[in-house]
Amino acid sequence: MQWAAARLRPATQWHAASVALLSPRLHAAAPVRWASSKRGGSSSRYMQRQKTDVYVKRRSKSTIDEDGDTGSAPYVARSAFKLIQLDERYRFLRPGRVIVDLGAAPGGWSQAIVERIHRPKAARTPVFALDLLPVAEIDGVTSIQGDFLDGNVQAQLRKLVADASSASATDQRGFVDVVVSDMMANTTGNPITDTEASLELCRAAASFAFDTLRHDDTPKQEDARQSRPASALAGSSSVLVMKYFMSHEADVFRREVLQPHFHFVKAEKMDASRKESREQFWICIGFKGRRTTQPHEQAES
Repeated sequence: MQWAAARLRPATQWHAASVALLSPRLHAAAPVRWASSKRGGSSSRYMQRQKTDVYVKRRSKSTIDEDGDTGSAPYVARSAFKLIQLDERYRFLRPGRVIVDLGAAPGGWSQAIVERIHRPKAARTPVFALDLLPVAEIDGVTSIQGDFLDGNVQAQLRKLVADASSASATDQRGFVDVVVSDMMANTTGNPITDTEASLELCRAAASFAFDTLRHDDTPKQEDARQSRPASALAGSSSVLVMKYFMSHEADVFRREVLQPHFHFVKAEKMDASRKESREQFWICIGFKGRRTTQPHEQAES
């Protein structure tokens, strides 16, 4: 889901949990408030690309489930194939799991999630979606329309998910199995601005995940490589998936924020992503619990 810059706001108005995740090296620019936006107009180049894009063509066809049954509706966005391809590698979308979809509009990822977790005879657990724009009405998906960078909206989402999971919104052990984020700021052409915009959304998504994901006793990454592959671990472990722009700052964020909190972290480039795009996806498996001391603080002590 694309997001567009609206106005600056001081760091004191940030959601406190998001501020706590910042590394000093990453907090070089003032944070930006975001609002969802649709692209206006279309160039001839864009139209030509759409005509030849295999995933644009595939999304307009009826979906087919693993049993070979044709679904009732096409995907509302080609981005659904990115999540599908990631799940084919790691198998983390499983029946019985509580899943939150951030930046969900128009609803392609939520469609793919429901298609993969709502199986005959399987327990139908809820899927929760949030975006500034309306999300398509999808059976099995509960959506909220609001600004994810607003702390009150995040609190509303946490309470909604916790209530549906028969848990407390302040449960220290977590009550969500999977958080996926397709949030991305509209590009400006300025690499510094685009990178910071991408990372702000990643910080917010990670902070939400740290507050809600179930704690996991999955073996450490080194042990997992020797025993079971990540694809085997992801199906029963807590998972965070986030889209981001490739950059040095993103590498720092991965090293200083994501890796200390998860047993397994890897960057993936999906075939459904356009070749010219800088977007990649982090898949983080096995949440260890929120750290009370940030990595850069440990290095200084």
